[in-house]
Amino acid sequence: MKKIQQCFALAGMTVILIACVVGTAYSQNQEYKEYTVSKGETLWGISSKEIVDPFLWPKIWKENPEIKNPDLIYPGQTIRIPFYLLQKQVEPAPAEKMYEKARETPEVKPAAKETPVAEKILPAEKKYLIDKATLMSSGYIAEKIESKGEIIGAPTDRTALGKGDYAYIKTVNGALPGDRFYIFRSAGKVKHPETGALMGYLINVVGIAEVVGKESGQTKVNITDSFDQVDVGDLLDTYYELDQPFLLETARTFSKAGFIVAAKGRHAATPSFDIVYIDKGSKDGLEVGDMVAMTSRNSYDIPNGTIQIISMRETSATAIIKESAKEVKVGDRIGAE
Repeated sequence: MKKIQQCFALAGMTVILIACVVGTAYSQNQEYKEYTVSKGETLWGISSKEIVDPFLWPKIWKENPEIKNPDLIYPGQTIRIPFYLLQKQVEPAPAEKMYEKARETPEVKPAAKETPVAEKILPAEKKYLIDKATLMSSGYIAEKIESKGEIIGAPTDRTALGKGDYAYIKTVNGALPGDRFYIFRSAGKVKHPETGALMGYLINVVGIAEVVGKESGQTKVNITDSFDQVDVGDLLDTYYELDQPFLLETARTFSKAGFIVAAKGRHAATPSFDIVYIDKGSKDGLEVGDMVAMTSRNSYDIPNGTIQIISMRETSATAIIKESAKEVKVGDRIGAE
């Protein structure tokens, strides 16, 4: 009888131990890191700093339902970042295993006769000039705004959406499951800073949507990628593959004089790796990958680094700032003086 009681007691302790382990594992899966917002920070920047991927900001937003508009976060506000999003650290090997490995004596085998084999030289791996997400979201200047449809709503009734969300669209020619669209909006007219002539409209690509079917009588899409906040009312363009340019060993220098006519921030760009737009294109002999010098226009015109062309149209081009000593502004000169 005593042995039976001991068995029951041992079984009870085992059940309690398993429950504790499972409970602890579950609580760890639900744990968050609390992050206090500093002045000037955005979910994009926090995502870049904390989880090393700015395009995952919608996942942080979803874990903080009290944030109605992701553009409106304020200093001192506490947000939650799930542990599963944080970058995992590689654990070092236990010291004792490293010690044992170091003590191992390698087996000495007699040298075998080797037949000389001609060394195979592999071609150098090509690197891309710019990553695909940045290329797709870089935008361009269009002579006119042409749309294949627009986002008209969402199942959740939210007006601000991100990657992984569903939305309803209305299209000009209908759409079938599997069809994809670029989501874009116009950032306004672009006028030449020197002549005042209308060049077109600055187009910001904010995401990609794929048709999944019908729901409530509407065409339903999944937002498969978002480069910025997607809003109800944003426009659609037919999806097409972009040619991702390769990094050249020696880039060509383009020297024809021109101007910075717009920037991703509309009026100015930060000193490195921001996007600007120029008034030169393919008809001027410009090519993707070309390096173009910049001149800052202030009291004195002084050299201000270089930009590199990542995409272009006939009369305009999109470029990334490679280096600059100071802020790049609309109206700054490019090319030869």
